[in-house]
Amino acid sequence: MAARAVGMGETRTTGRRTARAGTTTTTTTKTRAVAARERSATRARGTTTVVARGYAGGGFNIVPVPDRVVALVPYLLPLLSALRYGRFLFGQFPAAVVLLKPLMPILRGVAMLPMGNLIMFFAIYLGIAKNQNLSRFCRFNGMQAILLDIALIFPSLLEALFGPGILGIGLPGIVTMIMHNAIFVVTLAAFAFAAVGCMSGQYIRFPILAEAAEAQMGY
Repeated sequence: MAARAVGMGETRTTGRRTARAGTTTTTTTKTRAVAARERSATRARGTTTVVARGYAGGGFNIVPVPDRVVALVPYLLPLLSALRYGRFLFGQFPAAVVLLKPLMPILRGVAMLPMGNLIMFFAIYLGIAKNQNLSRFCRFNGMQAILLDIALIFPSLLEALFGPGILGIGLPGIVTMIMHNAIFVVTLAAFAFAAVGCMSGQYIRFPILAEAAEAQMGY
C-alpha cells in the first residue's frame, strides 16, 4: 500500500511538471510570435519612413520621370531672362553662341508672343508653382525658378538708377561688362545645377531662394 501511494505521488508530481513545461513552452511560443510580429511592424514602419523621406528629399528611383521634367522646365525662364546679360560674353567668345542652339525654338516662340516673358512667368507661377495637383518637388522648383527670375530684375534697376535718367552718374563700361558677365555665368551655372538635380530627382537648394520658396509654398 505504501509503495502504491508513493507511486501515485510520483505520477502526480510528474504530471504537474509536464503541465508546467507545456505551459512554459506555450508561453515562450506566444512570446516569440509577438516579438516576430513587432519586428515585422517595425520593419514596415521603417520602410514607409524611408520612402516618405526619400520622396521629400528626392531620389533617382523615387521621383517619377514626368515630375523631373516638369520641375526643370521653370528654370528656362531665368535662363532666357539672363540672355540679355550675356551680350558682352558672346561678343568676346562668339563660339559660345553654340550654347543657345537648343534654346532657339523656345526663344522664337517667346519672341513671337506679345509680352512672351510675362506670359511664361504667369504660366509657370500658376501652372506649376501654385498648382496643388502637382508634387511638392515640382512646386518647389517652380517657385525657386520664379524667385530666381525676379532676382534678375535688380541688376536692371541698379543700371537704371545710375543711368542718365535718374542719378546721371552712369556706370563705367568695364564695371557694366563685369557685372553682366557675372550675372550670366551665375545664372547659367544655376540652370546647370538645377538640371542635374531635377533629372536625378534631387532637391537643389539655392541660398536665400530656397527658404523664400518654401515660405511662399506654405508647406
